Amino acid sequence: MTPERWKDIKRLLGQALDAPSAERVAWVEEECAHDPELCTEVLSLLAAADGSGTLATAGLAAVRDSALHAILATALGQQYEIVRPLGRGGMGAVYLARERALERFVAIKMLRPDLAAFPDGRERFKREACVAAQLSHPSILPLHTFGEVNGIWFFVMGYVRGVSLAERLRVEGRISDDEAYRILIELAEALECAHRHDVVHRDIKPANILLDDESGRAMLADFGIAKVQGAGDSLTLTGAIVGTPHYMSPEQSLGESTVDSRSDVYSLGAVGYKMISGREPYEGVPAEKLIYHRLAFDPPPLPSVAPSVSPELAEVIARCMTREPAGRWQTARSLRDALTRAAGDAAAALPESLRDLPTFGPYALLWASAWTALAAFGSRASGDRVLLLLIAVIVPVGFTMHIWNTGQRGLGTLGLARVAFWPPEWWGMWWPLALRRPTDLWPRLPWIARAVRIVLSAFLVTLPTLILLRDAIEQGVPTTGPLEDGWFASVETALVLGTAVTTVAGLLWAYALRLSWPETVRILFGATAPSPGWTTPAMVRFLAPAGPAKSRVRDTPTDHRRAILELVGQLPPSAAEVGAASAAAAGHLLSEIESCDAELEQLGRDASGTELERLIARLGSLDAGPSSEITDHRQLVDLVRAQVEVVRRMQVRCEFVSQRRARLYNLMRGLWRQLCLVRDSLDDATAIGPKLVSRLRELCAEIADEVREEVAGEPSRRAVADGRLAHRAAETARL
Repeated sequence: MTPERWKDIKRLLGQALDAPSAERVAWVEEECAHDPELCTEVLSLLAAADGSGTLATAGLAAVRDSALHAILATALGQQYEIVRPLGRGGMGAVYLARERALERFVAIKMLRPDLAAFPDGRERFKREACVAAQLSHPSILPLHTFGEVNGIWFFVMGYVRGVSLAERLRVEGRISDDEAYRILIELAEALECAHRHDVVHRDIKPANILLDDESGRAMLADFGIAKVQGAGDSLTLTGAIVGTPHYMSPEQSLGESTVDSRSDVYSLGAVGYKMISGREPYEGVPAEKLIYHRLAFDPPPLPSVAPSVSPELAEVIARCMTREPAGRWQTARSLRDALTRAAGDAAAALPESLRDLPTFGPYALLWASAWTALAAFGSRASGDRVLLLLIAVIVPVGFTMHIWNTGQRGLGTLGLARVAFWPPEWWGMWWPLALRRPTDLWPRLPWIARAVRIVLSAFLVTLPTLILLRDAIEQGVPTTGPLEDGWFASVETALVLGTAVTTVAGLLWAYALRLSWPETVRILFGATAPSPGWTTPAMVRFLAPAGPAKSRVRDTPTDHRRAILELVGQLPPSAAEVGAASAAAAGHLLSEIESCDAELEQLGRDASGTELERLIARLGSLDAGPSSEITDHRQLVDLVRAQVEVVRRMQVRCEFVSQRRARLYNLMRGLWRQLCLVRDSLDDATAIGPKLVSRLRELCAEIADEVREEVAGEPSRRAVADGRLAHRAAETARL
């Protein structure tokens, strides 16, 4: 298809969509009477935009979305199967797609055709792709490729299954301090990467932050108005204001050309303020006064709108939002370090001179014990024993001199001793609780995981000790009576069997909970120091709450429903109506989530990646053979090819169901969080309580609509319609 031909199709399609729905077909036939082929192509795209005959009643925006969907599928149908829209913005729309060659899901951002008609629009879109392409970080949405096909400008990004932070906050209201710390630290690391490449994002806000359901990681997206320092910005007029009003820095709101990385620090602080308090820093200020209000006033202190916030976190966010750039954290790295210290990372909070003190004590103790044992046992001359004892005290003496040299630094003698005897960060076995790091996860582990670790610790210490001291023990134990024959072997056997039974019991417990092997290893044997691996949703649900429990025991739908019912029982009679609605909503959500789980389990068995690979390999081997006119062979090839397509459709369906489950689970978590806020605020004499009750009532209504929509089968029909739309457009492209 030539570019001129494609331009004619787009022009005619746009004009047809502007015509009354009843006259569109006749108008296209009249306009294309001289070119039947062109008429067929435009009518095919028009029918694809219609989907199932609802074009006449759909709104103009929905019709145009369908048209964009069809246009994108026509342009890229050979490489990608366009599944459904994920979102839209000022420059274009983002679609979920399946990459045919690599059998993976991706997100495709498409520039609106009307903007692609102008050089500035194309250049801005290309610059966004170039900026994203040079940034590689786990918390930055990756860009795979960029291109243009027949006037359609697009780039392909990684696909994140989850919701935006804006959606999460809309449903839950606010986020706990612990999770806010994690999200802010990950975003600060992403900004550090961007700033290292001289990129200033300029549009950090909850809508541009994605939360991955699988890893729990926060990911920064949308570099559409990013600025590359030192490269000029010919696409932005001097004095032009770009960004989102509630989150931009004072200097950015004035359109200053000197906006630098400290502006992103301000914006990230505003996002933190929203996460903790559930409101924008300048909420309630009219839009026309917001710019000047930000220049003259600080936002309300965070503790005044979120009394439960930790003073350390409130202080870090307040410094982020200082009006003068010189008063803020000067780099994203310094902000990340401050957040790490405020989050309770005791090692990061230590003075610089004491950073190498942790684990020095265990090392000195082990050194002294090992050399002393060598000196005490065995037949050695007195001079050799003395020399071995001298070697044994070298490290302890060095340890003492180090503490003496650095001083107590306000920790005191006992505090220094505790820091010195912290376990190594890789340690996962038993350790005296008083000598563990303050943030150690040991107390939060399930009891069976702690039991397995304790038994393994005793085994690893006791068995080698018994073997090394066997001769000395046997000489000191009588050789008559019940211990006469093989008593030592019996002790060793009992020790081995007891350890094996305990370990197997722990593995069976993990298997019963359907933990993966990496998750099993982490929870039964892994290091207990805080790390990103422990912050994933799969791991967090097994950890007991860090503070007083007003939450569920584990992060599962069943436990959320139990916690919701407990909270409903704690509400006063005045909130009985909204409590009953919440309980009913939780029951509906749990039922729908369980249905999704059952369908996902079935799809996982029938349409796994292994099954698809097997069928593709089988099809390849059949196609690679000599061409055959045998009817049975042709039918077999067609049958395997049909199986491949069925499995691919089932994988797309699996993605739909996974997205729905994530959406339902997000509503379940939001319902629990909103109930917590309502219960805690009903004793407040201010208007906060009634406002939260109203928000909870709206959430229950939203849940009812969501469940009712699924019962009616509409999401499934949308999935089928989207698949039909992509299929028709792809067929048009091939023709």
